[in-house]
Amino acid sequence: MSRRGGGCLTAVAIALGVALVALGAGLVWLVGSGGAPQAPASDEREELAPREFQDYTWPELAEVADLVAAAGSDDEAAEIAEAYNVPVGATRSLQLDDDTVVSLVVVGLRHDERADGAGLAGLTLMTSPIAMRPMNESGTSDGGWEASELRAWLATDGMDLLPDELASVVVPVSKLTNNVGVTSEASSATQTDDRLWLFSAAEVCGRVGWFESEYGSEPNAYTGYIDFAPYDELLSSEGAQYAYFADAGVTDSSDPSHALQLSYAGQDVAWWYRSAYPFTYTGEDASYFYQAMSTGFPGTTGLASEPAGVVVGLCL
Repeated sequence: MSRRGGGCLTAVAIALGVALVALGAGLVWLVGSGGAPQAPASDEREELAPREFQDYTWPELAEVADLVAAAGSDDEAAEIAEAYNVPVGATRSLQLDDDTVVSLVVVGLRHDERADGAGLAGLTLMTSPIAMRPMNESGTSDGGWEASELRAWLATDGMDLLPDELASVVVPVSKLTNNVGVTSEASSATQTDDRLWLFSAAEVCGRVGWFESEYGSEPNAYTGYIDFAPYDELLSSEGAQYAYFADAGVTDSSDPSHALQLSYAGQDVAWWYRSAYPFTYTGEDASYFYQAMSTGFPGTTGLASEPAGVVVGLCL
């Protein structure tokens, strides 16, 4: 009678014995070593190697932004950004989901407060115009930026234009703006939390003196004894000028480097600031927001109901 079955059982028994010995040795090692092998801690991950701005993936660029944000000083932040080829003024292209190709430029480092209270965002970027849209089709400036139809569009359809990988790393930040419309009260400047937003006149031009330039600094008979200084102060309170515009020499009356001359679909266009025009003679013409002109001149006004370029800021 054949005994091949018995031989198989013997082989299985030997194999099980070897496995049990190996298991026992493994248990002895675990006890001696204090437990199972641990994955490397997050702070032990391989450091991201610098590359050209255009070559970073969006998650990688978010890592660079975190390094910039964690810097101990603005000078250190600038050194880190330079080492990773993303200094102020660095530019790359971005293809939107509607196939429009726009440019992205680094305009600030550690400039914007994160809306979640976790400190400063590392990088602030500005797009060239992503669309031509009115601020409010209803033609009003009431409620300023906070109540504007364009802000609502940016939070929905505008965000949908971004590649998913970029949208996932955009950091909401707090923006200070006159959210009343026609007013001279400093308290009208309040915060909104935004992922995509328009730049204010002050963030682009620095201190604004448009009312003083037009009407003078003292009330007089020509202006009906109106003191226009509070209007300039209100406009100037809507955030600090970004380094990119300061480096380019932009003021409220000059753009010597043509940093503000931007195009959409091959044509130079005027583009919106989020700053509402705060004064009205009649009380019934509250219908204007400020713009940069198509020539790049820093300041003009446009009817809220008329389309202009949508130049977007975003933070990583």
